[in-house]
Amino acid sequence: MRLFSQFKARVLVGSLLFALIAAGPAAAQEKPVSPESAENPGEISLFGEDASRRLSITGFGVGTFTYAFPTDRSSFGDSALALAFSKVISNQLSVFAQLTASRETESPFLGDESSGKIETDIDNLQLTWVPSAKSGLAITFGKFDSPIAIERDDAPLNFQATPSFTFQFARPVKFTGISAHESFSEHFELWAILANGWDVDRDNNRAKTGAVYALWSPSLSAHVGLGVIHGAEKDDRTGDARTTAVATLLFQPTSNWVFGEELVAGREPHSGENGGTAQWYADMFFTHHRFGRHWAMTLRTDYLDDRDGSRTGQRQILRSVTLSPQYLVGGSFFGIFRYLDRTSLPLPEVAVRLDLRYDRSSEPVFRSRRPDEGRRDNFSTTLQTVFLF
Repeated sequence: MRLFSQFKARVLVGSLLFALIAAGPAAAQEKPVSPESAENPGEISLFGEDASRRLSITGFGVGTFTYAFPTDRSSFGDSALALAFSKVISNQLSVFAQLTASRETESPFLGDESSGKIETDIDNLQLTWVPSAKSGLAITFGKFDSPIAIERDDAPLNFQATPSFTFQFARPVKFTGISAHESFSEHFELWAILANGWDVDRDNNRAKTGAVYALWSPSLSAHVGLGVIHGAEKDDRTGDARTTAVATLLFQPTSNWVFGEELVAGREPHSGENGGTAQWYADMFFTHHRFGRHWAMTLRTDYLDDRDGSRTGQRQILRSVTLSPQYLVGGSFFGIFRYLDRTSLPLPEVAVRLDLRYDRSSEPVFRSRRPDEGRRDNFSTTLQTVFLF
């Protein structure tokens, strides 16, 4: 009996050794180890988690120093801090949200007092549904940037530190509502929007604002857009619908050079100084060039004809020229953005911008050293630092 037990033990040990020797080459063939795979082992998925659907948290901060020559006033400022959250829920659903705390900046206009208080706002809150990966349709619900534009609300997505008059007065920046975006091909896109109105979170009347924007891209470096925005914008009034037409041009002839233009024409009944139809026209042109990895320069010209005073509160023609040398460090992403919109220029992790800006009006609307006396021109400098994290 003892001899039989020893024989069984030897057979079992021999079988295990044979199995290990036989399995060794097979295991080596299933998972070969190469120098490349050793240096880049890839992401490890825990509990079956899809790495592409993890919550992404990003953000940016903005610090500024401003100096206005006509008033001899200067100020340092912690201008903005934002946190952005993005997540792919499924092949059809994704979310993007952004919370921004920003400090009110001092206006150059006479009579516009700034408290300098920090305001916190839900800057973006978007739920996007893509019915099918094969189609180009995407439906977004929530609060989002107006696609009918080149200039954006967030500092990392812009080419300069200060906004143009076109951005401030001539057309909307944000919509809260629903947007349908259809990419018919790589050359043609269409947006249809139904929203509360111009830059309002809650509807200020019983009407809604509609917008349509078509974008034609004959190549990856050329984009031509045309849009129309129509709807009632006055508080508690559904009449006097405001109509605004916007044309956008954006071209990138080389990998380091971009230029573009926004053209705006608007009208609103019973909104002029004498109760007539108010009209306004705007034109913003810019060119941006990068010199190597770290240096860049932006030049912008701006024109706004507020012929009835409905947009600025004063009948006037505003003109502006801004030159902005910049120092850029690194390349990163902010939320769902890795590049400046519709370009191949990566977002820098740190951007230091110096805006040298000259404004002129047909009326004495700018501040001077005398509190009650206005002037027709204004020269200011703004040093801005934008960093992503």
